[in-house]
Amino acid sequence: MKPLFQLTSNDAAKISGTLTIKTFKDGQVIREIGPFPNKFVSSTGYGRNLVLRAMAGDLTYPIIIDSAAAGSGNTAAADSDIALVTPVVSGISITNMTVINDALTVDVFVSDAILTNGTYKEFGLFAAGRLLSRILISPNYTKATGEDTLFTYTLTITG
Repeated sequence: MKPLFQLTSNDAAKISGTLTIKTFKDGQVIREIGPFPNKFVSSTGYGRNLVLRAMAGDLTYPIIIDSAAAGSGNTAAADSDIALVTPVVSGISITNMTVINDALTVDVFVSDAILTNGTYKEFGLFAAGRLLSRILISPNYTKATGEDTLFTYTLTITG
């Protein structure tokens, strides 16, 4: 059966997003960086390709955003990415997702105990282990002892 509506690859290329990072200490925001633009990837079975497959009725791969990862790789994001370059913390749970009109906001709150101290240069969103979006964090995000982190990713579709 042919779908009633199908997003073309030209339309899918208009999927974009930004990442903002807030650092909390003792429950108070101590710094905020971003927004950083993302790359909604497009290898077969990843990113934009997953969205198009689902819209065509191919549900081989789920497209529900279910985890995030942060890493130290500093290579520019590319359509061909299928993972973070150097993941440091993977499988981070999604805290909240909200859709308002053409925007999806994904919150990923990571406690001090989960996100190790260090410098983070990349961030990604995943659906069932498949990369959807990869973001290069520049300037880098440095997390120290006693700090909790909120990654807020806003994804928009424009036409």
